[in-house]
Formats: sequence, C-alpha cells, structure tokens
Amino acid sequence: MSDADTRADTATADPAGSARPETEVCPGCGAVIVAVPGPASRVPGASASCAALFEVTVRGLREEAAQDVRTAALLQLATDAYAAQHLQDGEPAAAAVRLCLWLERGTDPLRAGELAGRVDDAAPRLHSRPARWTTTVADLAADLDVVDLPALVPSWADAVWADWGPAHPAVRAAADAVLAASR
Repeated sequence: MSDADTRADTATADPAGSARPETEVCPGCGAVIVAVPGPASRVPGASASCAALFEVTVRGLREEAAQDVRTAALLQLATDAYAAQHLQDGEPAAAAVRLCLWLERGTDPLRAGELAGRVDDAAPRLHSRPARWTTTVADLAADLDVVDLPALVPSWADAVWADWGPAHPAVRAAADAVLAASR
C-alpha cells in the first residue's frame, strides 16, 4: 500500500482527524451511550454502558441513603424507574408495580421496597415493553449540570410510568392486590 493510499484511508476513516468514541444502544431503554469497556451488565435487559451510567448517576444518592430517609426513598424511586425501563419481555413487572404504588397509590418508595415479596408475587408478566421511552438515564445524566437529581428523578419516574400506559390496568390491579394483602 502506498503512502497516498494510507493517507486516503485515514482521511476516509476519520476526515476530521479526531477519534469518535464508540457507542452502543442499550437494548432496554434505547439510549445511545458511549461504550464502556468491561464485563457484561449485571442488569438483565441493560447494556453494560447503560448500567454503568446509572451507577455513576446515582452514586451520590447511594452514599447518602443510609443517613437520610428522603435520599433513600429517592434512590429507591430511581432504581425502580431504571428497572422498569430494563424489564425483559415476560419477566414479572415488579418495578412497574412499585412505580404505581409510589406515584398513584401514595406508597412511600421505601415501603414499596419492603413489600417486595408481595410485589414480586402479584406483578404481571408483561410481554411487550414501550417501543420508545420519553426519558432515559442518559437524559437524566445529561441534565445534571443544570438540574439537581432530586428534581430529575421524580419527573423521570413519572415519564417511565406514563410510557407504560398500555399496561396500566394490569399493573394497577397488581398494586391494589399488594396493598390489600398488606392490610
């Protein structure tokens, strides 16, 4: 290969001369995220990069959750919003039920977490997820420079819940069954 061929290949591959980061699309939420090298995701339905972005985004909440009940509740809400977006078809929609308990039934997110066994038993198995998500963890992370996480998480959870609209009747029935069993 001649020097001219090498220069032509280089110019075609990267005309600006700058390296573009490799990206990947999360199979769960559809976010396009810079690929992070490392082990596969421990979150079923999420890419490793998306799971890593979520962990980085909520790190401060995790660090403060043990000392502050409101922060712990916010962390639980963020965790449920993330899990509801990364649910695999046919899995119990426990995170969506917890979002319903918090957002529509007024159950504290920590109590919704305490009801985990009942929630898991009552959660419907949903066979289709929303085709598109209004807001993802990538949007949340991008907005952190202008809006605080305590303001972003509830709006993200609201958006995730709204995106599950077609499944609301089944999820609401499960949430009501959980509440009835806990009385």
